[in-house]
Amino acid sequence: MPSGQSAGNRLGTRTPEGREQATPVALPRTNKTHLPQNWIPMALQSVSAKAYNGSSFAQSLIAGQIQSMSSAGLCNQDLRQPADRGVRQVAQSLIREADKAADDLSKAASELTNGEPKADELLHDFRVAVRRLRSWLRAFEPWIDDDLSRKQRRRLGDAADATRVTRDATVHLEWLHDQRDSVGEAESKGYELILDRIQKLRGDGVEDAIAAASDFGSLTKKVSRNLETYSAPVDSRKSETFGRAYCRELNRQIDKLQRRLSMVHEFDDLVPAHRARIAAKNLRYLIEPASKLVGDGEALIHTLKSLQDSLGDLHDVHVFVEELADKDTPAAAAPGVDWLARRLRERGGLAFAEVERAWLDNAGDSFFDRVRDFGAQLAHIATLGSEIEHKYLLKRLPRKASRSSSVKIVQGYVPGEKIAERIRRVEQPDGTRKWYRTIKVGSGLERMEIEEETSDEQARAIWRLTRGNRLRKRRYSIRESDDLVWEVDRFLDRHLVLAEIELPTADTEFEIPRWLEKVLVREVTEEPEYSNAQLAAGQHDIRLRREKEI
Repeated sequence: MPSGQSAGNRLGTRTPEGREQATPVALPRTNKTHLPQNWIPMALQSVSAKAYNGSSFAQSLIAGQIQSMSSAGLCNQDLRQPADRGVRQVAQSLIREADKAADDLSKAASELTNGEPKADELLHDFRVAVRRLRSWLRAFEPWIDDDLSRKQRRRLGDAADATRVTRDATVHLEWLHDQRDSVGEAESKGYELILDRIQKLRGDGVEDAIAAASDFGSLTKKVSRNLETYSAPVDSRKSETFGRAYCRELNRQIDKLQRRLSMVHEFDDLVPAHRARIAAKNLRYLIEPASKLVGDGEALIHTLKSLQDSLGDLHDVHVFVEELADKDTPAAAAPGVDWLARRLRERGGLAFAEVERAWLDNAGDSFFDRVRDFGAQLAHIATLGSEIEHKYLLKRLPRKASRSSSVKIVQGYVPGEKIAERIRRVEQPDGTRKWYRTIKVGSGLERMEIEEETSDEQARAIWRLTRGNRLRKRRYSIRESDDLVWEVDRFLDRHLVLAEIELPTADTEFEIPRWLEKVLVREVTEEPEYSNAQLAAGQHDIRLRREKEI
């Protein structure tokens, strides 16, 4: 975790369901936050989220809807959440993908042993999934360093290494099979000798690969548990956003790949070329979760994959040539082995020529400019919005709020993945009622919002569509200055109190008032479980009086 963030004292919290916890103590600087268990960084899915209070579980937050990643990748609002949360959410997604790949490979153990192509692909999928996970964990180590032990990091590395022998041998065998029609009589003995040698090498590594896949779940279960919580400042203005941390790491990876490519000058630069290949992979893995947020993202992935393939061919050639250099090769097989070595060097020469043409001597500068533009657009997305607010979780209703003016609100949400449509009825103290229809896009600190008053007839028609996505609350307004008004919501269908303040600009400075400090738990602006839409969606899991149709 970045410096300046530390775990706070235990204190009581109140969750969306409303179960109150232990008696509060002094207000901490930070509070443990627990990630939703089934977060997958864009499909909406029902999850059971939990919250940590101090060092132990407080209670279940809510069974509701949460934006998730899956194969669709990150969504815009994910970039606006705290870096601690975003880093862990993507890591949890990658863990689930690796777990599935490990399970698929374990089930195909006999097929892998028999050399069936489908099983070889499953081995490749597992190897890549582990690499993606390790690459992400290394890239964002400052945010998760305290959550992963040295032993767990080593075991993740061991899992990747356990697949190397069989996977490399499989790649060599595929190339050998492609050469079969070109083998002459003079080269046949050497060809068959190498073919048998590589087949044996592949077989020798299968057991280790299967064992790594079988044991992988026990490792990731612990890693996933460690990544479920993080300590966050009570005031989220002291936290770095995920978007900012992501873009900074993106620029760091760009510089690393450029630097490593600059050290590749000729075909025999084995080590520099291999390091450049690893850097290309890491940059590709970093871009993948956000590739659909910006138009050029998927094209960048395609270009990096092409570079990775060329450098991979170069690497495979060097590795295979070394394996051919066996002093015990029989004289009768020597012509065939030499022929294979020449063919490999031809392949490697073509690969190096492609790398040299497209990437060396500043040839790749235009690509790196595109990646930097990609990062700049992501940074811009992370700051978009016209509604700018901070939201805070409270232990109870502040005394000052109970003496302030209030209105009664009932509101419902029309289900939607990217756009939230809300219908709200506001009842004034004199009994006057008005309906408002609102369209929202985004979440967190800054959101797009359009609102208009609507007729009773139209409102009731929309209201019928919100069944199962409704909430009731009383809102108290406390004016702190001409520009700033605090709104405190005491929910009527659960034991929950939230406070929020809307700002004219994202950089507007404000102080937490003394009356709020006394009941403040933490800021929850970037915790989607506390959005009104998700609170409304989780309503069916809370013991409520049956709400009459309005």
